[in-house]
Amino acid sequence: MSKGKDTPRLARYEVGIDSYRAARILIDKHGAEAAATANRRMQELVDLGDQDGATTWADILFAIGEIQRGPRPGDAWN
Repeated sequence: MSKGKDTPRLARYEVGIDSYRAARILIDKHGAEAAATANRRMQELVDLGDQDGATTWADILFAIGEIQRGPRPGDAWN
């Protein structure tokens, strides 16, 4: 497929600063297990039927992944 107007674009998933703050706290507390901890909590809330809570934890889980992955080639440094 050629690049241009016919090239599909992936949607960007963006979360708020509070999710990044919570992610940083979980990483500081749980280290490499932070994502697993967030995933367990998200699943608990899904099982309880708390969709809003599960969505919040999905955002935190995403933020953990973003923090732990490091910069991608071409990312701006602030």
